[in-house]
Amino acid sequence: MSTQTTERPETTIQEQLRDTDYAQTKTIEHMLAQSRRTVGVQIRRDFVQTGTQSKPVPGALGKLVNTHNERALDLYLLQRLCAVTDPWDVKKPSKIWARALGLSTAGSNPNYASDTVSKLWGKLVDLDLIERTRESRMAKITTLHENAKGGPYTKPRPGKDSYFNLPLEYWSEDWYRKLSFAAKATLLITSSLQPQFYLPQEFGPKWYGVSADTLNKGLGELQAADLLDYGHFPREDWGTVSVTVMERRYTLQPPFTRKLSSKTADARFDKTLARWKKGGFSES
Repeated sequence: MSTQTTERPETTIQEQLRDTDYAQTKTIEHMLAQSRRTVGVQIRRDFVQTGTQSKPVPGALGKLVNTHNERALDLYLLQRLCAVTDPWDVKKPSKIWARALGLSTAGSNPNYASDTVSKLWGKLVDLDLIERTRESRMAKITTLHENAKGGPYTKPRPGKDSYFNLPLEYWSEDWYRKLSFAAKATLLITSSLQPQFYLPQEFGPKWYGVSADTLNKGLGELQAADLLDYGHFPREDWGTVSVTVMERRYTLQPPFTRKLSSKTADARFDKTLARWKKGGFSES
């Protein structure tokens, strides 16, 4: 007795576009391939914190968090992914950006996705993170310096500029979709710090412009996802009954690990504690 199998009919492009998760995944896969990047996106620490070590100033990330602009952050990171070479600009139709953000481009309102993208670019322009011009009837988006002062972007110089690398796995392994806004912000903040860093949550507003609750939620989510680990290390404090207190130090895990020798990590941690005791709010 023979059995007849019925193959599932292939979906049309319009059906695929209505599946926003699928359309988003395929569009970002294309962006990753087109960028030809191999080592991720270099982002200056200025994006999360500017100022000096003794007088830090929260960066543009904190403003995005406080105004609940998760999609603007997503769009900014995608623009940084696609802007690969000098003059660090990208020109794509708005509907492609919309698909990459998981916005529907096949709904009853054909202008919704494009209008949303335009508003998000406007928020990033207002923060002086990008410059938007028109070319060939499309928006050309040019990266500006991460310190949000409107200066031109330049490639970070090893040993001279403080920056971190956002791995391509952030997109290829779907972390952009799996993580909440609080976790994304915390990931960027912790990526700017060295392994075994000290991060008291109560200083989130002064250090990075994010609330202690946001930082606490983000740290917890990263730990639950096995992206962040911590250990307890003893420290003398003669202002306590026990004299010895345990400090929690964090370290990002693959694929977001930063490499640093234990000797350097210990030295920087000791400096951080010394600055903290004196009223400083930053870590080198």
